[in-house]
Amino acid sequence: MNAKFIFDVDGVLCDRGQLIDEKFKWFLEDWVEDKQYYLATGSPRDKTISQIGMQLATNSNGGYHCLGNSIWPPHGEEIATNYVHLNEEELDHLKNFYFNSTFVYKEDWEKVIDHRGGSINYSLCKRGASVEERQDYISFDKQYNERENFVYQLKKASTRLDCYIGGACSVDIVLRGANKKQILDLIYEQNEDKIYFFCDSFDEYGIDTPLVDALEKPQFEGITEVFKITGGFKETWEILKSLKTE
Repeated sequence: MNAKFIFDVDGVLCDRGQLIDEKFKWFLEDWVEDKQYYLATGSPRDKTISQIGMQLATNSNGGYHCLGNSIWPPHGEEIATNYVHLNEEELDHLKNFYFNSTFVYKEDWEKVIDHRGGSINYSLCKRGASVEERQDYISFDKQYNERENFVYQLKKASTRLDCYIGGACSVDIVLRGANKKQILDLIYEQNEDKIYFFCDSFDEYGIDTPLVDALEKPQFEGITEVFKITGGFKETWEILKSLKTE
């Protein structure tokens, strides 16, 4: 079997909202040298490069950014797919939720939405926030489940959009079905591959959940392994150091 490794980035290869640890970066660059690995992240390619560096980002066997809707083949140009554009009703829904939020740190409305082509990142904490301000929002969200409430409401209000919690302070909006599961359809070759997936957002509305659910179906038993990371890059590091692959 061919071993293929899929890595989420934020929260897995680096702690959420942080740059990759330099010592772990050196280890990982060496570890992946003789392996097939793929990046599966909600972030656009430029942000991924800024977090983990050019070498890890561009030497992968495929970069699946924006939940797999911005595909970067090895040494190739971007393949953009599933472009999402909000209509007036959907935009009003986002505006109303934002202006009714009781969280104190807010940006101008124009800076709340980041259009990424195949996905839209919607931040309820101001963009460019300090570490302290981000932590304030994380604590607020844990207490009031604001992002979870938003995802639930959007799913109920729209039949064409889907929404997932990714990172620490935002959600990602995509077209229905245009989530990380599509990556499996693109890289898996039946009976030839063993898939290892490292992820950190696997709760009900987590950005990794569709791919986790697919890999945990009975037909993949014995040929997939999902590592649900809760301790940041240090946990990933420990797993990779001890991982025995076929």
